[in-house]
Amino acid sequence: MSDLVEHCLECRVVKIFQKNLSLPNQKMLIWPTPFKAIFFTLLAGPILAQSDSPTVIVDANSLPIWEAKGELGASAFFGNTSQFAVTTALSGEADTGLLNLTGRAAFAYGESANKQGETVMSKRAWEITSDVDFEAGSAFKGFLLGKIESAYEKKIDLRYNMGAGGKYEREFQGMETEFSFALLAEKTIPLEEELFLIERKMVGKWSAGFAFAKELRDGRLTIESDISMEPELKRFSSLTLSSRQSVSLQLSQSIAIQFSFVDSYDSGAQARGARSNNDGQIFFSLVSTCQ
Repeated sequence: MSDLVEHCLECRVVKIFQKNLSLPNQKMLIWPTPFKAIFFTLLAGPILAQSDSPTVIVDANSLPIWEAKGELGASAFFGNTSQFAVTTALSGEADTGLLNLTGRAAFAYGESANKQGETVMSKRAWEITSDVDFEAGSAFKGFLLGKIESAYEKKIDLRYNMGAGGKYEREFQGMETEFSFALLAEKTIPLEEELFLIERKMVGKWSAGFAFAKELRDGRLTIESDISMEPELKRFSSLTLSSRQSVSLQLSQSIAIQFSFVDSYDSGAQARGARSNNDGQIFFSLVSTCQ
């Protein structure tokens, strides 16, 4: 401890002793030098230990950045055709610096009226997806992905795939854009396999995707688009195509309303007993985000 600090401590302690222990009209206490040295060494020891101990500084950039999002949406049509559908989804993302982990779970259910006026289930689908991105550079990334899904309207009891690929990200005229390419292994189990002669086998596919996001009005309005195509390696005509277009209006820091158009095409849906290869829906959703 410096001489200045030691002198200040000595003066303060002496004043306390003088105030509380001295008799009236008694002169100030004079301490022998050896006793004074020992006393202040003992008193200053703990303070020195605290001042000399290393300070642990936590780097905020080393902490993982995460985000969670919940969605609840619905659509309804009345008149000549009565339809109702509801969708819900939970998604999350965590960026650890080297790895970027994303996951999403979604469920949709819908009912419609048939020709006899009866209400029947027309849609029941769920899916779980996960991605792991590896930071290969400022713009290029490698990734692993996996997906498992089921869709009553497409007569899919279970479909799962997994694969690996790369993506390129860049900002262009105020838009965040992403191009991706991957190789997949996929297997589809039909909903009513005993009625259709469809072989259950693993097939190789390649996947190409494009996505962009654009923020307007200081971030209050967001336009997003995500398109992907997955044809088989041996048969290009056997493919799936999906797209999602959405416009979001931010009401607060954590709440937004979203208008979405979702379209999905499966070239093998009718062969499995579905009414159409194409399935589209318009949803109005409430989105909650926390970080």
